[in-house]
Amino acid sequence: MVGRVPGFRRILIVKLSALGDVAHALPVVDFLRNAAPGADVDWVVDRRFAPVLEGNPGLHRVIPLDLSRWKREWRTAETRRDAGTGVRELRAGGYDVAFDLQGNVKSGVVTLLSGAPVRWGFGRNGVREAPNLLFTNRKALLLPEDRHITQKILRVASAPFGGSFDLSSLKSEIVTREAEDAVAAGITRDLIPGAKPLVVLHPGTTWITKRMDTSFWAEVVHGLRERLPAAGVLLSWGTEGERREAEEIREGAGSGVVLLPRLTLKELAAVYRMSGHLMAPDTGPLHIAAAVGARTVSVFRATDGNRNAPRGAGHRFLQAPLPCTACLRKRCDRDAECRASIPAGEVAEAMVQLVETRP
Repeated sequence: MVGRVPGFRRILIVKLSALGDVAHALPVVDFLRNAAPGADVDWVVDRRFAPVLEGNPGLHRVIPLDLSRWKREWRTAETRRDAGTGVRELRAGGYDVAFDLQGNVKSGVVTLLSGAPVRWGFGRNGVREAPNLLFTNRKALLLPEDRHITQKILRVASAPFGGSFDLSSLKSEIVTREAEDAVAAGITRDLIPGAKPLVVLHPGTTWITKRMDTSFWAEVVHGLRERLPAAGVLLSWGTEGERREAEEIREGAGSGVVLLPRLTLKELAAVYRMSGHLMAPDTGPLHIAAAVGARTVSVFRATDGNRNAPRGAGHRFLQAPLPCTACLRKRCDRDAECRASIPAGEVAEAMVQLVETRP
């Protein structure tokens, strides 16, 4: 598959955030397991997203850093001590090579602090923040075919091994424990007894320009249950604002719809795996669901589905048809028009097709 590079026995992956971006990078673990057999691979990540990586059989160690808190509370002596401890732990890894798979200033600093003598990162045509170029000493240039974010990430990770990879052969792994699987089994068995299939809807996302109205999602659920009357819909959420949003959808969608309790990331992943289906905008839980094998239908507006959406036959995405779609703007005067440009019926129909074609 790739040529092995002698001497890479201690490897560091630097992918700090956000939730969806960490999920996009998971195939790198499988790639390195094949490219550098026997090497110890560590991953440094923002503590909030460390559960996604914990227990991964391809990782020797997960190094969580409280980066958000350090930035917020840097003036306190306790925070500076914690940061110093984190940096010392990072440097103690004795890494031969570090891969900066994020490409901004924050990840560049962490990559440099690792002490790795070889530091691979994005070249000028892929870096997210130009100063990041100062922190890496090897650059991987993206190719024209590297449109999807996972392809871009793998272009960096594969560079010292010959630069080639087969994304279709690489797997993503999120390991859940027996207790988390038991929670998910109870939920999928008891909340809507007899429902088949179970479809999870996660409407929440951080950008306003990625969100859809609660009335839109209620209409999607109505359309889904018209075609699949025995279907049950579970509403997942992460914040109090998302919980209130989910409650509005439940009130508008009618019967066969249940709000999930507050769940940990691993419990949520287990629910997605057991239900097998998810509908969502471009949000972290969408990519967690895809990583654990759920079929997904997603809605993209400010971001590009060709770059960010889950890949493969078990996934569908709908892109806003406006000429300014994928604008990457977090605020927009045409936001209402953009929301209205995606028909709820098409989202419901896409999920029906995935359900009916599932082996």
